[in-house]
Amino acid sequence: MTVICAESHRSDGPAGNATGSDDSGDQAGACRRRLSRASGFAASQLWRFLTALLVTTLVVTVAVTKPARAGDGSPEPAAQPVQLPEHLSGKTARLTMSFEEPFERQPDGFDYAHEVRVALPASYERYPDRAYPVIWVMDGDLMLHMVVGVLNLLTFGGDVPEMIVVSVGSPPELGIHGHLRRLTNFSPPGDSYYGPGLIGELQREIVQFPEFPHKGDKFQAFLVGSLRDELSERYRMSEEHTLFGHSSGGMFAGYTLFTRTEAFSSYIIGSPYLYAVDGAVFKYEKSYASNHDDLPVSVFIGAGDKEISDSEHIATGGLVSSMALLSERVRLRRYPSLQWTSRIYSGEDHGTVVPRLLMEAIPKLSAAD
Repeated sequence: MTVICAESHRSDGPAGNATGSDDSGDQAGACRRRLSRASGFAASQLWRFLTALLVTTLVVTVAVTKPARAGDGSPEPAAQPVQLPEHLSGKTARLTMSFEEPFERQPDGFDYAHEVRVALPASYERYPDRAYPVIWVMDGDLMLHMVVGVLNLLTFGGDVPEMIVVSVGSPPELGIHGHLRRLTNFSPPGDSYYGPGLIGELQREIVQFPEFPHKGDKFQAFLVGSLRDELSERYRMSEEHTLFGHSSGGMFAGYTLFTRTEAFSSYIIGSPYLYAVDGAVFKYEKSYASNHDDLPVSVFIGAGDKEISDSEHIATGGLVSSMALLSERVRLRRYPSLQWTSRIYSGEDHGTVVPRLLMEAIPKLSAAD
């Protein structure tokens, strides 16, 4: 900023006799004061400018230049922009899975229908040429939404590939009566639901199961036969299929593991009642081992430690002990292609163990595939 301050003279008198000397002094003083204020303002503005320039320089320097790594003197790698999972990129991408309309199917050998529900990956419509792996969920009336919720979180974080979810169960409006049909659906052929030996004796005393037909073989045939054929025609399914079952559903998964091994590439088995039907799963395991040198699948099996002590009803099932026993047996078979992971989750009971099991099992099995 430039400031011009000119002195004013009055020439009313003869030359050299300038009049108004007082006025002249006042004007000179005012001028000096104006110059002083202007100089102060200019200095203030200059300081602000230099400060802003320094800060800007520092910000740009930090953004462009990374400090050297300690020790080797090599520069830090440049910061990379956050990469969204492929199915979430773009303005029109869905965030979560979508549900198809439920439908019912009544397979041969059953006098009631099963409700079937399908949840599709968020990117399903966006990539019409892509096929997706499938998780088949038993007890769909209880487990479907939990599995889908876990998958939404895992795919959002890029931890697992997107998957189709198929659930089979009782229509929710039928309540507990419909849900208990699962005992018929999941039980291998046999005369009784009780376990062998002492387990069975304690169950007869404490639990007292009702009698019901065992149609696990018929339900299995429906699941991997007509239902899969129908859904494979309707949806773009890859060859990777995972079976998830919990409790009696875990028993069914174990039964299928040794009787229709090739039907699924991986199995998630939660808190399984493996002693059921006089230890049927162990008998099928022994039969399988006598006829095969390999078990070419991936298995994740788990239970909660509170299932040992929290409830007599649960404890009589021997869920934790039977899981451990089966894990030991297959380990000693030395199957070369088998990938088997077992977990006992601290602080979890028969219900709370499910989300922990799924959050660990799905990424583990996805990596294995």
